Amino acid sequence: MHATERISEFIRNCKLEDYPEEAILAAKTAIVDCFACMLAGSQEQLANVLIKYVSSEGGNAVATAVGMGMKTTSSSAALVNGAIAHALDYDDITHVSKTHPTAVLLPTVTALCEETKSSGKDLLLSYITGFEVACSVSETLSPAYYDNLGWHPTGPIGSIGAGASAAKLMALNKEEIEMTMSLAASQGSGLRQNFGSMTKPFHAGAAARSGVVSAKLVSQGFTAAHDAIEGSFGFSKAFSGGNDFNPDAVLDNLGNKCYLLESGLEIKKYPCCGSAHIALDAAFNLLVDKTIDVRQINNIEVLVDFDPPRSLVHSRPKNALEGKFSMEYCLSAALLDKSVSFDSFTDHQVLRKEAQDLIPRISMKRIPGNEGLPSWMEGYNELTVHLTDGSSLSSKAFRPTSGALRGVTTNDVDRKFLDCAAFVLDKSKASEALELLKNIESLKNLDQLMDILRGLAR
Repeated sequence: MHATERISEFIRNCKLEDYPEEAILAAKTAIVDCFACMLAGSQEQLANVLIKYVSSEGGNAVATAVGMGMKTTSSSAALVNGAIAHALDYDDITHVSKTHPTAVLLPTVTALCEETKSSGKDLLLSYITGFEVACSVSETLSPAYYDNLGWHPTGPIGSIGAGASAAKLMALNKEEIEMTMSLAASQGSGLRQNFGSMTKPFHAGAAARSGVVSAKLVSQGFTAAHDAIEGSFGFSKAFSGGNDFNPDAVLDNLGNKCYLLESGLEIKKYPCCGSAHIALDAAFNLLVDKTIDVRQINNIEVLVDFDPPRSLVHSRPKNALEGKFSMEYCLSAALLDKSVSFDSFTDHQVLRKEAQDLIPRISMKRIPGNEGLPSWMEGYNELTVHLTDGSSLSSKAFRPTSGALRGVTTNDVDRKFLDCAAFVLDKSKASEALELLKNIESLKNLDQLMDILRGLAR
C-alpha cells in the first residue's frame, strides 16, 4: 500500500466515534474560534476586494460569505472565508504541521455543507478528517519545508487537508479520493515572502478553494494521478526540496496517532503572527509585577526557538499588516500599551514615534547552540530587558505542548467569539450563533447558523 492509497482508506473509513471526547471538544472549540476570526476579518479591506471580485464572477449562490451579507458559489465562499479567517492572524495553529489548520478546513467544509445540505455532524467529522490527514502528510516533509525553502506551510499542507475534508464530505470512492488528493496537491502553494500583505491570508483561502474544486471536479469525471503524495515527482519530494522526505511516514502514523491530541489546537490570544506569541507571553509575565518605563529601556534581547526571522520578516514595519509580522513592533506595543489587541494594528499605531523609537532597540536571535536546527524544538522564548541604570529584567515563557486544546479554555473562546462577532452581529444574534456552534453536531443542516453568520448585506 502506498501513501495516497492509505489516505483514501482512512478517509473512507473514519468515524466520529473513533476520536476521544477531548479531541472532539477541541475541534468544536476551534470551529467557534475560526468563525469568530471570520466575523472580525470580514471588516478588513481584503474582504471588500475579494467580495467585489467574486460578485463580478457570478455563479450559483449556494454558500455564505461570512459577515458579508451574501452568498456565492461554494468555491468562492471557501476562498473568501479562508482569507478573512486568516486576515487578522488571530486564527489557531497546530504544532506538527506548523499551519493555521482551521482557517483552511472550516471554510472548505462549511461551503460544501451548505451546498449539499449536509449536517453539523458531517461538518465536524470532515473537519477532523482533514486535520488528521494534513498532519500525517506534513510528517513526510523535510525540515527545510518549514524553515528554509520559503513555503508558507498553511498553503501546501492546507490544500492536502482541504482535499481530504472535501472528499470525506462528498463521500467519494477510493479512486476518486486518490485523484482528489492528487489534484489538491498540485494546487498547493504559498510563499513566505508575501507575509505582511493581503496575499498571506489569501494562501488560506486558496487552499480551502482547492479542496472544494478538487473534490467537485473529480466527482464529475475529472482525472488526476493516484500517487501524487509519494510519487517520484510528487508532493513530498517537491515541497521538501528533493531531500529528507519520507512519504511512507503516512503508513505508520495515519490512524495510529490522534493528531488532535498529539499536535493540538493552539488558540491565539493576540491578533498577530504566532511566532511572536511566546515572546509576548514573556513580556506580559514581566508586566504582572513590574512597571517598566520604556524611556528607561536601553535595549531588549529576545531569544527564540527558531532561526530568525522565519515568519517575522518585518524588522522595521511601516504599516499595520507589516506590524503583525514584526517581533520588534509586537513587543513595543506590549510594553507601551500593556496589551496587544485589534487596536494595536493600525498604521497610526505602528508609525507612532514611541514605537518607532523603541523598535531599533529590540534584537531577536536563536537560543544559542541551536542555530540551524528545526524550529520550535526548545519550546520556549526568553526576554531580557536591559535598563539604562545597568539593571535588567528577564522572563521565560513556554510553548504549550500538551492536550488537544492549548493556550486557552473553552470559556476564553466563547468570550473571543462574542468580542469578534460584535463587529457584525448584535448581542442576541451573536449569542444565538454561539449556542448553535456549541451544539453543532446536532444540527440537521447549517441553514439557521449561516443565516445568522451571513450578517447584513453591504
